[in-house]
Amino acid sequence: MSLLCVHPHPDDESIACGGTLARAAEQGHRPVVVTCTGGEEGENLAGIDLDGRSLADHRRQELVEALGLLGVEAHHGLGYRDSGMAGRAANDHPDSFHRADLRLAAIRLAAILRQVRPEVVVSDDADGTYGHPDHVKAHRVTAAAVQLAADPRAPLPAEPWSVPERFVHTLGRGRLLNAHRGLLAAGYASPFGDQHFDDAGQLPFGSPDDHISVRIDVRPWLDRKRAAMAAHRSQIGPDSFFLNVPDELAAEFFGVEEFLLVERDGQPVPAGAITGRDELFGAAGYRGGR
Repeated sequence: MSLLCVHPHPDDESIACGGTLARAAEQGHRPVVVTCTGGEEGENLAGIDLDGRSLADHRRQELVEALGLLGVEAHHGLGYRDSGMAGRAANDHPDSFHRADLRLAAIRLAAILRQVRPEVVVSDDADGTYGHPDHVKAHRVTAAAVQLAADPRAPLPAEPWSVPERFVHTLGRGRLLNAHRGLLAAGYASPFGDQHFDDAGQLPFGSPDDHISVRIDVRPWLDRKRAAMAAHRSQIGPDSFFLNVPDELAAEFFGVEEFLLVERDGQPVPAGAITGRDELFGAAGYRGGR
């Protein structure tokens, strides 16, 4: 079966879904990654000598290496430009993903969906996890593309394909809070700074634990996930939080990947309606698309 993950920039696939992609490949499924932009607005945090190449060219090479480490052989690019963080001038670049016509971008992705015919599609959530314009746009484009791919009237090649289940990747707030407290207690920096939170609801992002549809234990693939993150060396340098969390805390932060089921057979799924699964394919593996 095929799992298609849509991500805004090179490195997002390894951070958000790296363990799940590696797991799917090892189990004989077909993991497919779609990258929406070239990551032009990233910062060369490691000070790598680009040898005259653009950052986007270098990040493309990093992406190839990371996908190889995860066992992902199928990759597609949507061809847009990185929009940068919210409020930056790059948001208004005429080629930016943020400014892209939603229907035209969805048509590009829907053509890929008809080609791949995935049982499961994953993207960012409606808030783009932390509000980045490209992550928000990736969600909107994916939702529209799934509908277009199934529409026989859509101006697309190939036969229509109805995606059985569409998910968004997320982070359970309870797990995030435990990891935050664990890092501070061990004397390490946390992505949330040194703030004290009385409960998980105070965290700036994440999903309620009782809304999580699927929790996947990716600890057996954690070394491959961390190696794939390290392959994005211009963005995730050797001193990065992602690579320097001690092993016992890395399992808490990166050893579980969580997903919300938002659409089944073209119909929305209410938050929390389906929980407790440990496999993305689930019922989709038995029904298939149509």
